[in-house]
Amino acid sequence: MMPQITLNPLNSIETMTTYIVQVIGGEASYGSAKYLSLFAVGLSLFLITLVLNILSNLVLRRYREVYQ
Repeated sequence: MMPQITLNPLNSIETMTTYIVQVIGGEASYGSAKYLSLFAVGLSLFLITLVLNILSNLVLRRYREVYQ
């Protein structure tokens, strides 16, 4: 049974990194939609990480100026 995204926080879901590992380890042929989705998921994961890092640096800079 594949994990499905639902609004219920008690149901299991598949993380982005788990999806990447499963597709790489599977039989995804070169150029298929499943293979190309790896790049979309990887780019999304990178952008989420980048945005969170930028926001954390902005918050850190703001509070560092206040308390120094």
